[in-house]
Amino acid sequence: MTLLSEIWDTTRMRLLVEIDRRGSLSAAAQAVGIGQPSASQHLRTLETAAGQRLVERNGRGSRLTEGGRVLAAHAAQALAALAAGEQELGALAGLQTGTIRLGASTAPGSYLLPDTLGCFRGDYPGVDVEIEIAASGEILRRLLTGRIDLAIVGVDRADERIALEPFLADEIVGVAKPGLIRAREGKLAPPALAEATLLAREPDSSSRGYVETELRKIGVQPGRVWELGSTEAVKRAAREGLGVAFLSAYAVADEIERGELEVFRLRGRPAITRSFHIARLASRPLSPAESAFVATLTRCCAKQSAYAKACVATSSSASTSRRRAGNSAK
Repeated sequence: MTLLSEIWDTTRMRLLVEIDRRGSLSAAAQAVGIGQPSASQHLRTLETAAGQRLVERNGRGSRLTEGGRVLAAHAAQALAALAAGEQELGALAGLQTGTIRLGASTAPGSYLLPDTLGCFRGDYPGVDVEIEIAASGEILRRLLTGRIDLAIVGVDRADERIALEPFLADEIVGVAKPGLIRAREGKLAPPALAEATLLAREPDSSSRGYVETELRKIGVQPGRVWELGSTEAVKRAAREGLGVAFLSAYAVADEIERGELEVFRLRGRPAITRSFHIARLASRPLSPAESAFVATLTRCCAKQSAYAKACVATSSSASTSRRRAGNSAK
């Protein structure tokens, strides 16, 4: 009987990983750089050694069985470890090359990464960065399956196989179209939310999780909840006056500066804060390229943090001034 370990090579590892990623044997074969007949033969060899089916075929493509997903996850981790080893050898030789497979949740992925990537590309032009952006929960699942090697997320707890390292503080602020709500000095009485429409992200969003936890603590249920598919959709609905939203200060800084959205916090409650974390598999150290990226990320985000804080503070001051001016007019 042939053991799986005896025929387990990088081509077959990559084949399983790509089938899981692309949902098609032909697409996986193309990604690996082999023909479909060769891919089918590799798959039969793996299934014979494993003693079970690894792939299920249907009219729309192929998908891994439960056993296939188990092997694909281990294959992805093994390939990532080999890639890290290659990069470490390159670093010893004075090379600055490699590929970083990065995942990020929506707020850091959309509002922090672009500037960081510009800084990083200038310092390390030979290093490629592949990026995937999704809600925090989905990004952590991709990290566990080996689809990505490094992640930036807004959660403070994760699977025990994942190591989290905080690198940047964030505040989740309330925002609304100027004049829509009756906030005093930038503070909204929590009971007012019972009459408001809450514009919310998808359930897998970490910012939504923080907001729901806060609302449970104060025993407030919004009048209605509109679930929208992205941060941009939530912001657009808020700018149109369709409801209130709670989003990362980094996500709304530009709209606040332009006066399109007004910031509020809940009266009598502490600010809703969290930290963005660097996430990786606890069993896998950072490669030299990844370590350089984390250092660049931390350095570049300091300027963005100052900008977001200034925008929030300015909006709060402007709101107070408008209220006082209104009172004087009376």
